[in-house]
Amino acid sequence: MKKYILAALGFAALTINTNTANAQQGFSLGVKAIPQFSFLQNKDDNDNPVIDRKATFNAGFGLGFGYNFTPKAGIGLDVLYSLQGQKYEASGATLYNKVNYVKIPLYFSYTASPAKAVSFTGKIGPQLSLRTSAKITDGDGNDVAADKDDMYESATFGAVAGAGVQFRLSRNLSLSTLARFDYDFTNAEDESYPTYRAGRANTYNMTAGLEVGLKYSFK
Repeated sequence: MKKYILAALGFAALTINTNTANAQQGFSLGVKAIPQFSFLQNKDDNDNPVIDRKATFNAGFGLGFGYNFTPKAGIGLDVLYSLQGQKYEASGATLYNKVNYVKIPLYFSYTASPAKAVSFTGKIGPQLSLRTSAKITDGDGNDVAADKDDMYESATFGAVAGAGVQFRLSRNLSLSTLARFDYDFTNAEDESYPTYRAGRANTYNMTAGLEVGLKYSFK
């Protein structure tokens, strides 16, 4: 009889563990907001004493879709609208190259202890950015050149990484805060644009910010 009781208890424990694991797997949907600093990194501009680059603060926001194939690991796909560009001073005037993108990162995600109230979480993967608009404004936000789409490539490719903390609010709902960084590997500028001199260094998009996300898991 004792053997049967122990076997029953073992089976019950296994069933509970299996159900708990399954509860952490499956699809999820979330909303995200990203206060961020953006940069247009260009070696020639950095070395030019006439150009004084300024801190450029803006934001991104959008939706996130995920699938966990284990309780801790999964994949995710975001669709984000990102306000980007670079402010600078040149010859006493403040200008802002505004370049906005729809960014689509595809990433591997990992959460160390998803069942706990607070847990480490991180992600890393490639990212495609689709340029939506580009213009130049002055320090007061007035348009200097309203349509500068031709100055920039329509798409760039790079990578994204993030690390932070997940807060489990309920069985299905969680809040995450991550330090987020992305960087493009391809030139943001269109080299054929008439005012770019031959041999100009490549320009690379970069952002660094805090990603705040609210996620609902379909468990």
